[in-house]
Amino acid sequence: MIMLRHFLDDFMASVPLQLPRLLNITTMEEPKFYGDYVLLTFPLRDPYDLEEVMDMFEDDMELITLYHHIPAGSGNFGHGTCAYSNPAFGQMFKINARTEADGKVRHITATVYDSLEMMYGDLCLDLKLHSKNGHFKYKKDHADVLIDFF
Repeated sequence: MIMLRHFLDDFMASVPLQLPRLLNITTMEEPKFYGDYVLLTFPLRDPYDLEEVMDMFEDDMELITLYHHIPAGSGNFGHGTCAYSNPAFGQMFKINARTEADGKVRHITATVYDSLEMMYGDLCLDLKLHSKNGHFKYKKDHADVLIDFF
């Protein structure tokens, strides 16, 4: 738990500064600790289109996009993306965004991990869970994700 708190503190000290429109620490919900990771929820002051959020992930943080998912038969609801930090940079987190009924993203969730193994496993699980419904507009293959961890 001590290391997880350390990784959370590192995340909070830098990532919200790089994504100020998405990760506002003053509106952040209480962190939820789950042993090997901590889940953070950031309500957005202004709603964004999913593509705008994806651009911010890539342009402002140089995060690696894991997928852009479109669920079957949902209209504008539930379109989602996941991006993660490059493990070579020493931070271990992923960020997810999903549209609501109006097609806008209204909150961001970030998961901060205490080990690369846990992070890699969770990224693979995230891909697997989303592959069961709908289709991917973009998806990174498991092998390519694994390469990022070496």
